[in-house]
Amino acid sequence: MEEAQLPETKAFQDEFTREFMDSSEEVKDGYYLFRSKTDRYTMLFPENAEVSRMFYERNKDFFESLSFVDYSKEENYNFKYDVNFTTYGEEALDNSLEILSEKIGYSGEFQKIEGENTLIYFAENEEIVEGNGNKWTVYGFYSYIILNGEDVGIEYIYSAHCYDEETCNIDPEIEEDKALTLMKSIHFIENE
Repeated sequence: MEEAQLPETKAFQDEFTREFMDSSEEVKDGYYLFRSKTDRYTMLFPENAEVSRMFYERNKDFFESLSFVDYSKEENYNFKYDVNFTTYGEEALDNSLEILSEKIGYSGEFQKIEGENTLIYFAENEEIVEGNGNKWTVYGFYSYIILNGEDVGIEYIYSAHCYDEETCNIDPEIEEDKALTLMKSIHFIENE
């Protein structure tokens, strides 16, 4: 497809991000289908997010780590996503949840949500962050997702915050629904 024919979205205008897009057709309003370079999973991907080349890492089809962000200073929002695919899955579930908890500074229990053929261990928190003389609220949504009976898993971290707290329009309930929609969209592909 010629570059001029690509959708006018960050996901397709950014050359590196475009490599992950399965098709230029939206699969859900505002979302395209992301296909992992491990070819082990697909998921919904926000139309205005970009994958960071600097924070992308992959080891064959065993491991993949990526960060992507959808932000607008003019519209006063920053949505950040971190996704890590591993071949640990259910066998290392307790260790994976412990590592995720340490990474995000979370000490509570994870809610278990059953998907079509996945189990999602989900948690959320709200944190006040200060820096450069500013203070803002970061809404965090975290999960470890496994394919039932298989040794694959995905750690999914989603955070949302405003640049200017005084004019912030982020609704934590809407962001939680969005986070769960994205986490539930993960479809594992069987290794052949």
